[in-house]
Amino acid sequence: MKPKFTMIFTLLSISPALLFKWVQRGWSSDELRFLLFPVQWLVAVFTGQSSVYIAGEGYQFIGFIIERSCAGVNFLAICWCTLAYLSIQNQQARPIKIKALLWSIPLSYGLCILANTFRILSALVLQRLPGLHGPNVHEALGVVVYLSVLLLATALFHHFLNLPKHAKLA
Repeated sequence: MKPKFTMIFTLLSISPALLFKWVQRGWSSDELRFLLFPVQWLVAVFTGQSSVYIAGEGYQFIGFIIERSCAGVNFLAICWCTLAYLSIQNQQARPIKIKALLWSIPLSYGLCILANTFRILSALVLQRLPGLHGPNVHEALGVVVYLSVLLLATALFHHFLNLPKHAKLA
């Protein structure tokens, strides 16, 4: 793909993430249930606790709540942009680039759900340890989890996009 078209295609592919970030800035937990519900469900499965949804607040468990800030909207947008960029920049034919770009939508969503679930479950474990709780620890944990998931996903996505180059015929 020519550099001019690559730039246009890149801008077109990241524009949904930018639009999503702009539109969702005023959303409450009610509008973010598409991200919060699966996380709540997985947390309930792993902890054995049930939750109650409180309108406008989020999913209330005993001792913690999964609310708007737990949705991972920033991670979702960054993950989409990263996978979209890799889809466009790979050296495959245009149909493969388009398939990869389409695959990056459900992959970004799934990674967001898994990363948020892991972050919450990790925070629940850490809060039991002395001195490892509070907003700074929770924020640092988010950085570590999100960055780790993003790096792993990027490496794997890049590997699978370029797999045919490395395959040998027997």
